[in-house]
Amino acid sequence: SDIYRKVITFYSYKGGTGRSMALANVACILRKQASAAASQANQRKGRIGSVLMIDFDLEAPGLHRYFRPFLIDAEVTASPGLMDMVDNYASHAIRPVETEARLDPEWYVQYADVADYVLSINFQHFPAGGQIDLLPAGRQGDAYATMVSSFNWQNFYDRLGGGGFFEAMRAHVRSCYDYVLIDSRTGVSDTAGICSVQMPDDL
Repeated sequence: SDIYRKVITFYSYKGGTGRSMALANVACILRKQASAAASQANQRKGRIGSVLMIDFDLEAPGLHRYFRPFLIDAEVTASPGLMDMVDNYASHAIRPVETEARLDPEWYVQYADVADYVLSINFQHFPAGGQIDLLPAGRQGDAYATMVSSFNWQNFYDRLGGGGFFEAMRAHVRSCYDYVLIDSRTGVSDTAGICSVQMPDDL
């Protein structure tokens, strides 16, 4: 059904508008609705009744704070996230390949799998039959700010196939979740463009 498998970006030109709070609330509402729908559509493949939140506000991540009591890693200091995932892909993209080796044209797809980077929201009062997961911006430690500020997004797209990576990521999350909600950075930036143009079905 077209009502499922949606990637939706929450964007605001200015900060302080309540964008992240709105996304957190919508995720909980969709989680409850998706659970009810799942009982009527249990033939569908994938994680029935599931919602994924992606914190793409890399410069000022905070989506995890709305769910702190329900996360196993409340401050996301020990858990990798989106920035770690992108950096891991970039590191493999620049790795030398032996001349004799025939490179699989879809080698990058495995790096677009979010499974090892998501945190589950463990709220006991949700109805059965679904799940909310969070893909945080990245591991919140001393190295995070340096990683974000030094990352070259133009090089990532122009030389490292970043566009293909995010297309693969988009296809992956749409196949695994009923709803994917992206919390975008404000204003005009490289990452805001990814969130508002490339990734979503709806903005």
